[in-house]
Amino acid sequence: MEVGQRVRINFENATIRYIGEVSGYGSQIWVGLEWDDSSRGKHDGVVKGHRYFQTKHPTGGSLMKIEAVPKPTDLLFEIKDRYAEEERVENEIELTKSSKKIELIGMEQTAAKQSNIEKLISIVLDNRSVGFPPPSDSPQFILCRELNLYGNLLYKWQTVKRILEFFPRIQELNLRRNRMQSFNEDEDGELEGEESIYSESCKKLVISECTISEESMDSIIRRFPSAAEIVAFGNELTRFTVSDVVANRLTSLDLEDNLFGSMNSIEGYFPNLTQLSLANCGISSLVGLDGTSKFPNLEYLNLRGNTILDWPSVNAMRSLKNLKRLLFDCKHLEVEKGVHSYEVVVAKLSTLIDLNRFDISEVERRSAEIRFLNKYAGIENKSNHDEDIKRLIVIHGEPTLDTAKKGLTVVKIRIECGNRVESRKLPLAMSVQKIRDMVRIKEAFYIALARLFKTPHSSNIRLYLVMTEKTKQHRIELDNPLRDFGYYSPSEDRDILVVEHD
Repeated sequence: MEVGQRVRINFENATIRYIGEVSGYGSQIWVGLEWDDSSRGKHDGVVKGHRYFQTKHPTGGSLMKIEAVPKPTDLLFEIKDRYAEEERVENEIELTKSSKKIELIGMEQTAAKQSNIEKLISIVLDNRSVGFPPPSDSPQFILCRELNLYGNLLYKWQTVKRILEFFPRIQELNLRRNRMQSFNEDEDGELEGEESIYSESCKKLVISECTISEESMDSIIRRFPSAAEIVAFGNELTRFTVSDVVANRLTSLDLEDNLFGSMNSIEGYFPNLTQLSLANCGISSLVGLDGTSKFPNLEYLNLRGNTILDWPSVNAMRSLKNLKRLLFDCKHLEVEKGVHSYEVVVAKLSTLIDLNRFDISEVERRSAEIRFLNKYAGIENKSNHDEDIKRLIVIHGEPTLDTAKKGLTVVKIRIECGNRVESRKLPLAMSVQKIRDMVRIKEAFYIALARLFKTPHSSNIRLYLVMTEKTKQHRIELDNPLRDFGYYSPSEDRDILVVEHD
């Protein structure tokens, strides 16, 4: 054992901070522990007025006899314990309440396959006690593509390097929740003038919650020259800066739960990055973001858990010219009455096809854009929306419906059934189901319309809204009976409500 080593005692993890005698206890050797869970300890390393070690939390430390502290295991031991069967396999088992025996057909072959550990393709050893590499005579795991060491007792990068010598074709390495020491290039065993490589084949590297410092991040990632996907959330980083050679190859970067405060804390130019997660990073503004010169090919952005209150920050995301999928807390944004912040975000970011894991259909985008246009074109202070208003007027024409100012709650729409076309005023708040009933049921108020279209009470009504934009038309079925007609943002005297029945 040594100071800095990680240990697990009764399912609780700790770091060794002291090994030696304790005054008043003779020659007994004690181990000073700093617990990951500070409530598990009793002091901060001071016992009877003498300091033996220092913990971050005032009750994060304990002293235990060295015999009571189990040593970490090596990787091969844990692989065998997890995957290898007993060498001897019973061919028969005897039922407890009878003399009958059951023959276990094929169990020997099954056990042999399991015990042939060097043929494993995926090795998952989460929450075990791996602290050392395999012995030097361990087999090579040539077929293994994924090695998951989540929540083990690794703490030295040299140990990681030695482990990977037995995995020459690994593609994914998960080191999450191994509390690693600061990376020291002088201790990395590099040859003069050469950089130590840990894995040539690893494409995805998970180093989340590993207490990695921002100064070490680039050095660590450089040891994996094929790694294009980096997952490094929960490391308490305040900035992320890597060399150009690393930034150029990254395609996916997960930096959730770090302390950035701003997207500008992600320093550098990432020409091939398509996915970026910055959830819960304390970001309050995106003003100043230049996506074109920073993330020119970004398609997915996760900003959940950040309190962003201003529309200029949403406008800044327009610089992400290829943004298709966005996770974003729209609820914090202030909007005009009668329009949802979700709709305004959709109207502003024209490249989006998915917002908060909901597909943006053609009709939803059109509805959001027209609703935004009708609400914001007439407000006094529209400096944060001018660019979007001008763009959408080119697409949809001048706003024809201003419910905020005119209090308009109905729309005059042409209704077509067969060869007959009539204009009617329909309430925007009327549900699709009520429109169906209006057409179908021969009640006193709608008797004229029902007779006009000669629609039998028993017919199966289908409604379609034919939307006209310049020379293009979109036919959208109103298939959700609970939705309001106004959801589809119908245009007066331009769109047609088509009635069909089986």
